[in-house]
Amino acid sequence: MAKITEVPFETQAKENLGEIKITTGVLESIAAQAASEIEGVASKVTGFQKEVGNFLGMDRDRINTKIKTENNSIVVDVEIRVLYGYSVPEIAIAIQDKVKEQILFMTDLAVTEVNVHVMSVETETTESDASIVEEAFETIGEAFE
Repeated sequence: MAKITEVPFETQAKENLGEIKITTGVLESIAAQAASEIEGVASKVTGFQKEVGNFLGMDRDRINTKIKTENNSIVVDVEIRVLYGYSVPEIAIAIQDKVKEQILFMTDLAVTEVNVHVMSVETETTESDASIVEEAFETIGEAFE
């Protein structure tokens, strides 16, 4: 079973009513949603890609995020795909701002840094469909070796 990590949380309330625990999974969900709201981020796949990906057990319909906590600091890693024709640096900066803002707003936790990893540039659907079919054949081939 996966280990659930909790983030230390200090409430701003005047009186202590109890503990509040926020798992890193919650922060990862917030970061992924915030990143998907930025124009130019490829957050959805086509119907064909989704069907082939689901068949092979691939989760290509989401933005991958990872939270690291060390010495009372929160570091967020976000893996994205960018749509062709958009400025990669502008998108990355917008994601950094949005992720920090949303995590602070929703949890009252300050993020130390947001690292954006651009995994690919998405072009027309036909090219994307070809890449997922190629990936599917590689996966199927590995299964039979």
